[in-house]
Amino acid sequence: MRKKRITAMVLTAAMAAGLLAGCGGKGDSEKKLVIWTNMQVETDTIQEYADEWGKESGYTVEVINETPSVQQFAQAVNSPSGPDAVVGIPNDQLADYVNAGMVAEVPDGLYEDADFSDAAIQACYVDGVRCAVPLAVETVALFYNTDKVAQVPATWEELVEVAKENGGVQFDATSIYYDLGFIRACGGYIFQYKDGAYDVSDIGLANDGAVEAYEFINDLCSVDHLVSADVTADIARSNFQNGETAFYIGGPWDIDGFESAGVPFEVTVMPTFHGEEFVTPVGTQISFVSEKSKKQEAAWDFIMYLINNGAQGLYEAGDRIPAKLSDQENDVIQQDEFSKAFIAQINQGEPMPTVSEMGQLWSIHVNNIRSMWAGELEPKAAAENIVAQLKEAVDLMDAGK
Repeated sequence: MRKKRITAMVLTAAMAAGLLAGCGGKGDSEKKLVIWTNMQVETDTIQEYADEWGKESGYTVEVINETPSVQQFAQAVNSPSGPDAVVGIPNDQLADYVNAGMVAEVPDGLYEDADFSDAAIQACYVDGVRCAVPLAVETVALFYNTDKVAQVPATWEELVEVAKENGGVQFDATSIYYDLGFIRACGGYIFQYKDGAYDVSDIGLANDGAVEAYEFINDLCSVDHLVSADVTADIARSNFQNGETAFYIGGPWDIDGFESAGVPFEVTVMPTFHGEEFVTPVGTQISFVSEKSKKQEAAWDFIMYLINNGAQGLYEAGDRIPAKLSDQENDVIQQDEFSKAFIAQINQGEPMPTVSEMGQLWSIHVNNIRSMWAGELEPKAAAENIVAQLKEAVDLMDAGK
């Protein structure tokens, strides 16, 4: 008899839940959030903050380390146990999710753009619409061997002369990632950016300024003999770690390896070029809410809880520099000279364009720089070739939509 009564109670509860779901959308009655995160090292830390938030909100939160493709994400969000939000995904992936209709627009008043690094905010807009919240930021800066260099030159023009006489400078100079600062300092750009949107039909990689930058990059190889197509990012890192080179361009991810190897080094902001600050690409770990989630308000609330409370915890867990300006002034962060240098560089940087078309540029740029260094193309011709090939690739993308 008791078994029948329990069964009846379960059925009654299930029917009630079904009725609620029918009125408000499937799953609304269950106070549970599923959060996917790309930040593997910090997953447990994010779960700790999720548990804290859950005690206040009454929600249970499951944080799962997941690095999905857009297709996998699209399938998962249609499942009752699918993700309500993604925390800590690289901003260069955001546009693909937005274009697939998977991202909810950020509610008005959720946060103030002025509270975050400019580059981090720019990374959260797609076609003029704010689609994400910035969580953490990273960029590259100049590493130098303190046994080889007593004082870092203030300009790139001076650095080249010092490097030729004393230990060299190495980085992957075929990559637009490392070359962006030269191009931007001379007035070039990848896609024109205005009012929160990129115009992918307006490519600035062959204007007069960009050509001047490519002439300098060409001289680094053919005249100064400091870089070559054989020097990849990995080789440049290894050579600096072995004490062979004086200067190296790298990121926070390099520090542990250099310290373990006993390299005598410091980190500083990039020297100016062409009389202008050197703009480096800022990568932003962003967070967004699924357009398919029935618990969007709760998901946004948790994301803002993590941003407002989790900066130091994420920094201590994975050396993540917070995107929020006030958190960058945290005493723990400010005591680290390396972090201070990267923060200074971040705040004069910008993101790579948050558009799907950006993915077409990487190999085009590498191949044309290699052709330039091989003497097959003059810098102006290489620049024009980059633009022509990129426009063709973008047109093919548009034709396939």
